[in-house]
Amino acid sequence: MLIRDLQRRAVDEIKRHALVMSLGSPRAQAHILTEYLWSEEGAETAALHRTSTSTTPAWVDKLAANQLADEQRHASLLRDRLVALGARTDRQPPGLMKAKLWWVERVTAPYMNAFEAGPVVVLMAIAAQLEGTGVRMFGRHLAVLEEMAADDPTTATLREILGDEKRHAKSCAAAVDRLVREEERPKLEELREKIARIDRAFGVTISVVFWCVIASYATRDRLRGGAL
Repeated sequence: MLIRDLQRRAVDEIKRHALVMSLGSPRAQAHILTEYLWSEEGAETAALHRTSTSTTPAWVDKLAANQLADEQRHASLLRDRLVALGARTDRQPPGLMKAKLWWVERVTAPYMNAFEAGPVVVLMAIAAQLEGTGVRMFGRHLAVLEEMAADDPTTATLREILGDEKRHAKSCAAAVDRLVREEERPKLEELREKIARIDRAFGVTISVVFWCVIASYATRDRLRGGAL
Protein backbone atom coordinates (compact mmCIF):
# COMPACT_ATOMS: atom_id res chain seq x y z
CA MET A 1 0.00 0.00 0.00
CA LEU A 2 1.33 3.46 -0.90
CA ILE A 3 2.26 5.92 1.83
CA ARG A 4 -0.44 8.28 0.60
CA ASP A 5 -3.06 5.55 1.04
CA LEU A 6 -1.85 4.84 4.57
CA GLN A 7 -1.97 8.55 5.40
CA ARG A 8 -5.49 8.90 4.04
CA ARG A 9 -6.70 5.81 5.90
CA ALA A 10 -5.13 7.06 9.14
CA VAL A 11 -6.81 10.45 8.78
CA ASP A 12 -10.19 8.85 8.03
CA GLU A 13 -10.04 6.47 11.00
CA ILE A 14 -8.78 9.06 13.50
CA LYS A 15 -11.32 11.67 12.48
CA ARG A 16 -14.23 9.25 12.24
CA HIS A 17 -13.59 8.10 15.80
CA ALA A 18 -13.48 11.73 16.93
CA LEU A 19 -16.75 12.46 15.11
CA VAL A 20 -18.47 9.56 16.86
CA MET A 21 -17.18 10.87 20.22
CA SER A 22 -18.59 14.31 19.42
CA LEU A 23 -22.20 13.10 19.27
CA GLY A 24 -24.08 14.50 22.24
CA SER A 25 -21.32 16.97 23.11
CA PRO A 26 -22.16 20.61 22.28
CA ARG A 27 -18.57 21.70 22.90
CA ALA A 28 -17.15 19.07 20.57
CA GLN A 29 -19.75 19.79 17.88
CA ALA A 30 -19.08 23.52 18.11
CA HIS A 31 -15.34 22.94 17.69
CA ILE A 32 -15.90 20.81 14.59
CA LEU A 33 -18.25 23.34 13.01
CA THR A 34 -15.76 26.11 13.81
CA GLU A 35 -13.09 24.19 11.90
CA TYR A 36 -15.49 23.89 8.99
CA LEU A 37 -16.08 27.62 9.14
CA TRP A 38 -12.32 28.21 8.95
CA SER A 39 -12.24 25.90 5.94
CA GLU A 40 -15.04 27.72 4.13
CA GLU A 41 -13.40 31.09 4.75
CA GLY A 42 -9.84 29.82 4.32
CA ALA A 43 -7.27 29.12 1.63
CA GLU A 44 -9.53 27.98 -1.19
CA THR A 45 -11.64 31.11 -0.73
CA ALA A 46 -8.52 33.27 -0.71
CA ALA A 47 -7.29 31.54 -3.87
CA LEU A 48 -10.60 32.14 -5.65
CA HIS A 49 -10.55 35.81 -4.63
CA ARG A 50 -7.12 36.17 -6.25
CA THR A 51 -8.03 34.60 -9.60
CA SER A 52 -9.58 37.71 -11.09
CA THR A 53 -7.08 39.79 -13.11
CA SER A 54 -7.21 41.78 -16.31
CA THR A 55 -6.09 38.71 -18.27
CA THR A 56 -8.29 36.08 -16.59
CA PRO A 57 -10.89 34.53 -18.95
CA ALA A 58 -14.44 35.64 -18.25
CA TRP A 59 -15.56 32.05 -17.64
CA VAL A 60 -13.01 31.71 -14.83
CA ASP A 61 -14.25 34.93 -13.23
CA LYS A 62 -17.82 33.61 -13.39
CA LEU A 63 -16.84 30.23 -11.92
CA ALA A 64 -14.93 31.88 -9.07
CA ALA A 65 -17.78 34.30 -8.33
CA ASN A 66 -20.34 31.51 -8.19
CA GLN A 67 -18.20 29.39 -5.90
CA LEU A 68 -17.41 32.30 -3.61
CA ALA A 69 -21.15 32.96 -3.28
CA ASP A 70 -21.61 29.31 -2.28
CA GLU A 71 -18.79 29.54 0.27
CA GLN A 72 -20.38 32.63 1.82
CA ARG A 73 -23.69 30.80 2.06
CA HIS A 74 -21.96 27.81 3.66
CA ALA A 75 -20.29 30.09 6.19
CA SER A 76 -23.68 31.58 7.04
CA LEU A 77 -25.18 28.11 7.55
CA LEU A 78 -22.32 27.11 9.82
CA ARG A 79 -22.56 30.34 11.83
CA ASP A 80 -26.28 29.70 12.33
CA ARG A 81 -25.54 26.23 13.71
CA LEU A 82 -22.83 27.61 15.99
CA VAL A 83 -25.22 30.23 17.34
CA ALA A 84 -27.83 27.52 17.93
CA LEU A 85 -25.22 25.61 19.93
CA GLY A 86 -24.45 28.73 21.96
CA ALA A 87 -20.90 28.94 20.60
CA ARG A 88 -18.77 31.84 19.45
CA THR A 89 -18.29 32.44 15.73
CA ASP A 90 -15.20 34.67 15.86
CA ARG A 91 -12.46 32.25 16.88
CA GLN A 92 -9.27 32.47 14.82
CA PRO A 93 -7.64 29.49 13.03
CA PRO A 94 -4.91 27.72 15.03
CA GLY A 95 -1.21 28.03 14.23
CA LEU A 96 -1.03 24.57 12.66
CA MET A 97 -3.62 25.48 10.03
CA LYS A 98 -1.85 28.75 9.29
CA ALA A 99 1.43 26.85 8.93
CA LYS A 100 -0.12 24.52 6.36
CA LEU A 101 -1.36 27.45 4.29
CA TRP A 102 2.05 29.13 4.55
CA TRP A 103 3.72 26.00 3.17
CA VAL A 104 1.22 25.77 0.32
CA GLU A 105 1.97 29.35 -0.67
CA ARG A 106 5.72 28.84 -0.33
CA VAL A 107 5.83 25.68 -2.44
CA THR A 108 3.56 27.02 -5.19
CA ALA A 109 5.22 30.45 -5.51
CA PRO A 110 7.80 29.31 -8.13
CA TYR A 111 4.94 28.12 -10.38
CA MET A 112 3.05 31.41 -10.51
CA ASN A 113 4.57 32.33 -13.88
CA ALA A 114 5.20 28.80 -15.15
CA PHE A 115 2.03 28.59 -17.24
CA GLU A 116 0.95 30.65 -20.22
CA ALA A 117 -2.45 31.27 -18.62
CA GLY A 118 -0.68 32.83 -15.63
CA PRO A 119 -1.04 32.50 -11.84
CA VAL A 120 -4.71 31.55 -12.20
CA VAL A 121 -3.57 27.98 -12.94
CA VAL A 122 -1.80 27.71 -9.59
CA LEU A 123 -4.63 29.33 -7.67
CA MET A 124 -7.24 27.04 -9.21
CA ALA A 125 -5.02 24.01 -8.57
CA ILE A 126 -4.81 24.98 -4.89
CA ALA A 127 -8.57 25.46 -4.75
CA ALA A 128 -9.17 22.10 -6.44
CA GLN A 129 -6.97 20.24 -3.93
CA LEU A 130 -8.52 21.90 -0.90
CA GLU A 131 -12.05 21.50 -2.22
CA GLY A 132 -11.32 17.80 -2.70
CA THR A 133 -10.13 17.60 0.89
CA GLY A 134 -13.34 19.36 1.91
CA VAL A 135 -15.42 16.74 0.09
CA ARG A 136 -13.77 13.99 2.13
CA MET A 137 -14.11 16.01 5.35
CA PHE A 138 -17.81 16.80 4.98
CA GLY A 139 -18.58 13.38 3.50
CA ARG A 140 -16.97 11.60 6.46
CA HIS A 141 -18.96 13.63 8.98
CA LEU A 142 -22.21 13.30 7.06
CA ALA A 143 -21.80 9.52 6.92
CA VAL A 144 -21.43 9.39 10.72
CA LEU A 145 -24.45 11.63 11.26
CA GLU A 146 -26.69 9.78 8.81
CA GLU A 147 -25.82 6.52 10.51
CA MET A 148 -26.04 7.67 14.13
CA ALA A 149 -27.89 11.02 14.30
CA ALA A 150 -29.95 11.44 11.15
CA ASP A 151 -32.33 13.94 12.80
CA ASP A 152 -29.56 16.22 14.07
CA PRO A 153 -29.94 19.70 12.49
CA THR A 154 -26.30 19.59 11.44
CA THR A 155 -27.04 16.61 9.18
CA ALA A 156 -29.16 18.64 6.78
CA THR A 157 -26.63 21.49 6.83
CA LEU A 158 -23.72 19.23 5.90
CA ARG A 159 -25.75 17.46 3.22
CA GLU A 160 -26.35 20.79 1.49
CA ILE A 161 -22.72 21.88 1.82
CA LEU A 162 -21.35 18.55 0.58
CA GLY A 163 -23.36 18.71 -2.64
CA ASP A 164 -21.81 22.09 -3.45
CA GLU A 165 -18.31 20.99 -2.45
CA LYS A 166 -18.40 18.04 -4.85
CA ARG A 167 -19.38 20.36 -7.66
CA HIS A 168 -16.67 22.86 -6.69
CA ALA A 169 -13.91 20.24 -6.64
CA LYS A 170 -14.87 19.01 -10.11
CA SER A 171 -15.23 22.52 -11.51
CA CYS A 172 -11.84 23.69 -10.22
CA ALA A 173 -10.06 20.58 -11.51
CA ALA A 174 -11.77 20.92 -14.90
CA ALA A 175 -10.85 24.61 -15.05
CA VAL A 176 -7.18 23.81 -14.46
CA ASP A 177 -7.20 21.21 -17.24
CA ARG A 178 -8.87 23.68 -19.60
CA LEU A 179 -6.35 26.44 -18.83
CA VAL A 180 -3.19 24.37 -19.27
CA ARG A 181 -1.57 23.72 -22.64
CA GLU A 182 -0.65 20.14 -23.57
CA GLU A 183 3.08 20.77 -23.30
CA GLU A 184 2.57 22.24 -19.81
CA ARG A 185 0.95 19.11 -18.37
CA PRO A 186 4.12 17.60 -16.88
CA LYS A 187 4.65 20.87 -14.97
CA LEU A 188 1.01 20.80 -13.87
CA GLU A 189 1.31 17.25 -12.51
CA GLU A 190 4.43 18.31 -10.63
CA LEU A 191 2.53 21.26 -9.13
CA ARG A 192 -0.47 19.13 -8.19
CA GLU A 193 1.70 16.53 -6.48
CA LYS A 194 3.50 19.17 -4.42
CA ILE A 195 0.20 20.68 -3.24
CA ALA A 196 -1.20 17.24 -2.44
CA ARG A 197 1.97 16.24 -0.58
CA ILE A 198 1.64 19.20 1.78
CA ASP A 199 -2.04 18.46 2.28
CA ARG A 200 -1.21 14.84 3.20
CA ALA A 201 1.78 15.75 5.36
CA PHE A 202 -0.30 17.97 7.62
CA GLY A 203 -3.33 15.67 7.51
CA VAL A 204 -2.25 13.12 10.12
CA THR A 205 -0.88 15.73 12.53
CA ILE A 206 -4.02 17.85 12.28
CA SER A 207 -6.16 14.73 12.76
CA VAL A 208 -4.36 13.71 15.97
CA VAL A 209 -4.74 17.23 17.38
CA PHE A 210 -8.39 17.19 16.30
CA TRP A 211 -8.99 13.86 18.09
CA CYS A 212 -7.38 15.11 21.31
CA VAL A 213 -9.46 18.30 21.34
CA ILE A 214 -12.72 16.45 20.62
CA ALA A 215 -11.97 13.83 23.30
CA SER A 216 -11.32 16.61 25.82
CA TYR A 217 -14.56 18.47 24.99
CA ALA A 218 -16.64 15.29 24.97
CA THR A 219 -15.28 14.27 28.37
CA ARG A 220 -15.95 17.71 29.84
CA ASP A 221 -19.53 17.67 28.57
CA ARG A 222 -20.16 14.26 30.08
CA LEU A 223 -18.85 15.51 33.43
CA ARG A 224 -20.61 18.91 33.37
CA GLY A 225 -23.93 18.01 31.79
CA GLY A 226 -23.36 19.48 28.31
CA ALA A 227 -23.79 23.26 28.80
CA LEU A 228 -21.35 25.45 26.86
